[in-house]
Amino acid sequence: MSAENPIIYDDDWIIANWQAIRNWKQLQEAYNSSHSSQIGYTTFKAHCNMKLGLNFMYTQEQEEWLKENFPKLGRIATTQQFNKQFGTSKTVHAIKVHCVCMGLKVTNDRRSMTAIENTGRYHPVGTIVLGSHDEPYVKTEEGWKRLKEIVCHRDKGKVVIHLDGNPANCDPDNLMAVTRAVLIKMSKNRFWSEEKEITRTGVCWCELSEAIREKGGLPVKEGKP
Repeated sequence: MSAENPIIYDDDWIIANWQAIRNWKQLQEAYNSSHSSQIGYTTFKAHCNMKLGLNFMYTQEQEEWLKENFPKLGRIATTQQFNKQFGTSKTVHAIKVHCVCMGLKVTNDRRSMTAIENTGRYHPVGTIVLGSHDEPYVKTEEGWKRLKEIVCHRDKGKVVIHLDGNPANCDPDNLMAVTRAVLIKMSKNRFWSEEKEITRTGVCWCELSEAIREKGGLPVKEGKP
């Protein structure tokens, strides 16, 4: 076909049949036969890959797993559990696009029944999702908040840190509110540790150092030392 007469594809037919056939050559031949067309294999496959986002990079077992879990788990949790289950490194976007191509869409009925982490509009209060670096966020009546800031009381101007360095561990014993000055000093002195008590000791040292600095340093005794 020339540029003046572009090929017009029946995308609905392709999407409805590609999963059942699962072979590009057979799919192209079946398409040409049912539409009385003569589209070449390479041209047809390129349209399916680039325009429709269709591919056979997922096994039948993986696709059955996605049908069972998406969109029940939501985009992020689905991707994380999929990669853990099959030892892959798929991105959230790749999983979402493939699921949509399979017809797995998030409907309003599903949103009202299930906590989906695609948009905050349909999350019930109390829903917990994982943000960047696996840090938990919780849906409140005031909007999304970091779980650690709800669990650990903090005064204005302070930030909450995870003593073991694990942002997913929001156990109260693992959280501590510190000033930004202490946070900077902790990083500058490399006092962070996976051991909670070591990190806690580093925080105490930084807080003591800041208190001494604010008072103008240690008092100087008169006379000989």
